[in-house]
Amino acid sequence: MTPRLYYTDPYLTAFDATVTEVTEHEGSPAVVLDRTAFYPTSGGQPFDTGRLGEANVLSVVERDDRAVLHVLDRPLPSGPVHGTVDWVRRFDHMQQHTGQHLLSAAFDRLLHIRTESVHFGASTATLDLARVVSAREIDLAEDEANRIIWDNRPVAIRFADAAEAAALSLRKESSREGELRLIDIEGFDVSACGGTHVARTGAVGVVAVTASEKFRGGSRIEFVCGGRALRTFRVQRDAIAASVRLVSALPGELPAGIERLQTETKDVRRQLKEARSRLAGFEADALAAQATRRDGVALVVACLDGWDPAGL
Repeated sequence: MTPRLYYTDPYLTAFDATVTEVTEHEGSPAVVLDRTAFYPTSGGQPFDTGRLGEANVLSVVERDDRAVLHVLDRPLPSGPVHGTVDWVRRFDHMQQHTGQHLLSAAFDRLLHIRTESVHFGASTATLDLARVVSAREIDLAEDEANRIIWDNRPVAIRFADAAEAAALSLRKESSREGELRLIDIEGFDVSACGGTHVARTGAVGVVAVTASEKFRGGSRIEFVCGGRALRTFRVQRDAIAASVRLVSALPGELPAGIERLQTETKDVRRQLKEARSRLAGFEADALAAQATRRDGVALVVACLDGWDPAGL
């Protein structure tokens, strides 16, 4: 197992290590270090990127023996190496993961709804809840999670064995054996987790639910935190501003304005279809009048422009 520096210091982005194994992963050069600050894909959280010496770290994966493979864009020799973690990517993941803990804990504490699984994507994250939730319930959980964020509570990293962890009333029981790494959000949530998190809840900034849908008998909640929430707001702000200009309606009136335009479009299409049908009749009569008779058959030869297959 590769010792992981982010277990105790997720803010560490520069470190020195030794390349102990040179190998390949799916055709790309890869190395194992005697210790690492790079997070491998695990628990729904994506991997870190950055640099090792002169090589770019393209991805980080955990082998079956729990060694951490650093997949590179060029080979590295055995020996000492300096590593730097892409802080922008790391901090984004820290905000999303801590925000997920807060949102899951809020659903659990307020509504007794269990989070079944979590996934962190490149632009949004999702959590799957054990039952279907209403818009009102989502608002309640969202408000509670943000209340804890704005309290700026400490987020501590603790280590405990199974017996100690059982006495702490974890939000979700862990299936791992031996020592557990716990993320303790003061007075709100304690969960076993190997991911990277912020040191205080205020660093999450905000958690915002962007969508929800029924999924496998429960609900899938899509959310964004921190910088992602700001970027999402900007996209939606610009889209709403453009829509307001096109629809000539206030932001709150956009749904009704769009519905009105859809109704008008359907009416115009219906009228157009009826007009084309009548025109087709006139065209057919004109063509029939120009037909030539040959062996008792009326023959029409014409090149018609502007007609689709249905019209023909």
